[in-house]
Amino acid sequence: MANKITPISGFPEYLPAQQLAFNSICAKIKAVYEAFGYVPLETPCVERIDTLISKGIDSKEVYALRRLNVQEGDDGAKDLALRFDLTVPLARYVSQHYANLVFPFRRYQCQPVWRGERPKKGRERQFHQFDIDYIADGAGSLPLAADAEILAAAYQALQAILPKGEKFTMRVNNRVLLYSLLAANGFTTADQQHAALKVVDDLEKIPAAEAHERLQAINPEANPQALLKKLKASSFEAVNALSGATELQGVIQMAKSLIGANANIVPDFTIARGLDYYTGTVVETRLESAPELGSICSGGRYENLAESLSDRPLPGVGISIGITRLCEWLLTRPPYAAQAASTARVLVALEHDADLAAASQLAVQLRLAGVNVEQSLKPEALGKQLMRAEKRGLTHAVYLKNGQPILRTLATRRDEPLPAAATLHNMLHG
Repeated sequence: MANKITPISGFPEYLPAQQLAFNSICAKIKAVYEAFGYVPLETPCVERIDTLISKGIDSKEVYALRRLNVQEGDDGAKDLALRFDLTVPLARYVSQHYANLVFPFRRYQCQPVWRGERPKKGRERQFHQFDIDYIADGAGSLPLAADAEILAAAYQALQAILPKGEKFTMRVNNRVLLYSLLAANGFTTADQQHAALKVVDDLEKIPAAEAHERLQAINPEANPQALLKKLKASSFEAVNALSGATELQGVIQMAKSLIGANANIVPDFTIARGLDYYTGTVVETRLESAPELGSICSGGRYENLAESLSDRPLPGVGISIGITRLCEWLLTRPPYAAQAASTARVLVALEHDADLAAASQLAVQLRLAGVNVEQSLKPEALGKQLMRAEKRGLTHAVYLKNGQPILRTLATRRDEPLPAAATLHNMLHG
């Protein structure tokens, strides 16, 4: 008796139609990023543990890697782990290949990452991220225009993949401005600011009274009420005298100059981002019709990407689309929900063994003309073949009748003599 197969929680996989839709979404993002001149990068799924935790990642969420039955001194005993995100591997990659890269280095990367979290809706243990980063030469400075370019590219990528009419808001802040706000309201030491930053990062998840209480506990002499009021301001007038405000305003204006003045990119002084390595611009993005998804696109500026890995600071700015979480929502909506479960458009059917050579030749001719063809390789009743083809989303079938090829349109059941291969290609792709 076969063992019962049960799914492993937190490690999702797609059915064919979903996988094809996922691939099409990634292809649209790739096209946008390449239009900005970014190049693809893939890194190994495994990194050294000390590399992964060098950027402040919680080691409790890192999956260690080892071989079964490891012997002492064996390669399998090395301190290796599955990557937690794509940013730390990028830092290692740029440090390692510095001499062979041309800067600024623009890269995009879409690969799975692994986190030892409790799985639930919207949070998996294995999921894909789609990152884009701009890395400056360690000997030079990182222009604010790079922040704007990253925001603009990510904004256009979201426009490319979201269903028509779906609105989203890209909310941008600046860590320098945030620290200035904290200092101006009584949180002056590094420890106080670090603790207060965590409270700010939780503002959307906790009641205002709890935020006030937590801030007051950090420093009883501070003014949490004034801080919370400033954080929730909606214009630069409330912060224009503070460090970082001019930078933030400039980045938003430059980003809009790249994609249009009506782009929904707004300042939000409550955006903090929890990771320690952000030093300037920080961004989160919400889908208006699905706020339960949380931030679907987030990131920021870091002045020292490769700290602890290289003597060069390598400043950069990057943003990540949580593609697995977003696709969980996208795949239930048009056009992705209607994705066919096949890459083929045409089935070349086979009813009799004697027709295999002729059917194969038809398939070859159609493929040479650029038509994606699925060929039946064993004879079967025509009705069954057509039914399966239609279920997989194919639109047409070709079958032999009295030695003559016939084209059937599956949706209408209409038959006609098979046109020339080039004509059929134009008909399918016109």
